[in-house]
Amino acid sequence: MKLAVTGLGLVTSVGNGVVGSCTALRAGLSHPSPLPAFTVEDEPGEAIPVTGFPATPFADGFFQTGAWVRLASGAFDDLRDAAALPSRVDAPFWHRTGLIVLAPLVDEERFGWSLQEMPKALESFYLRPLVSLMDVPIREEHARALALGHCGLAAALEQTDALLTSRAVDRVLVLAADSYVDPESLTWLASRHRLKSPRRQIGLMPGEAGAAILLERPVTARGRRAFSAVQVEAVTLGGFPEAGMTHAQLGRVLAESLQRVLPAHAAPPRFQGDLYLDLNGEAWRAQVWGHVQVLLAEQLDLPRCRILHIASSLGETGTASAPISLAAAAWAFFRGHTTGERALLSSISDAGQTAAVLLTRGEDARTA
Repeated sequence: MKLAVTGLGLVTSVGNGVVGSCTALRAGLSHPSPLPAFTVEDEPGEAIPVTGFPATPFADGFFQTGAWVRLASGAFDDLRDAAALPSRVDAPFWHRTGLIVLAPLVDEERFGWSLQEMPKALESFYLRPLVSLMDVPIREEHARALALGHCGLAAALEQTDALLTSRAVDRVLVLAADSYVDPESLTWLASRHRLKSPRRQIGLMPGEAGAAILLERPVTARGRRAFSAVQVEAVTLGGFPEAGMTHAQLGRVLAESLQRVLPAHAAPPRFQGDLYLDLNGEAWRAQVWGHVQVLLAEQLDLPRCRILHIASSLGETGTASAPISLAAAAWAFFRGHTTGERALLSSISDAGQTAAVLLTRGEDARTA
């Protein structure tokens, strides 16, 4: 697999754009805010708002699919401006562009609906409104939606490779969005004891974000002189694990996913570089990663790796977390902040599905 990333866009709690967001992430900045719509008990008889990371003002007043549309369209606008993409008047360009939109895992307890009962919900309430708001003539047959949460990016990259190989399109636009700051999601998190609060120190802090990525074959990118700071080298997407798997078993599954994207004959032989994890403050994710470190001691040179987790600055951004990590890796390659020539993205969804993405410095970043 060789995919050049030729455009990026972000909407986060620390910036309404990829430049501002990545600069803030590099500096370790964060912008937590109280979420008045949901309170938790602090002292007996005293309630305080949960602290989260809303991407103000993009999703204010919107929730669920409405918030996803707002966040994803904001990220697309940022990408279109930064990459100087043509307007809707250039129909041939957009007719040859595929679109994959990424959504959270649809949990009926969280959203109040399911894909089993409403199989066309993603297309009706997310994909089509988003395309309408984007105002570019992408063909309906070239657009699709995936609901895989943290592992959505890996699935989108695999499907992008297949679409480009078939020559159905020349490029693929991936848009991702997620929001945990609405009252329904906060209630769902609290009911599952996943929410960090003054009386529960181990848990996640809710966030929301939108991300946009434009992908092309390197030769296509060179042909239209598109800038690329990062390149996707390998992707692996695991299946859904059996119910009741222990943290040690999940650690082995994730270790196998990471091992499959690492080249067998690389120099140096053990991976050195930036390692992006979707740790978010929950104990089970930390325990899974602890097992991975032991299992991959011969493949990962951890003392020479820089370990990053965007949740420390943005809170839990779910579906958007891996695309944001990819954008942060691209920014690091472009600005010369990396610890090596490769970056590794590790993901595990709430359902236990695992994914890994290997990135290398893009052609333009090598000469920048």
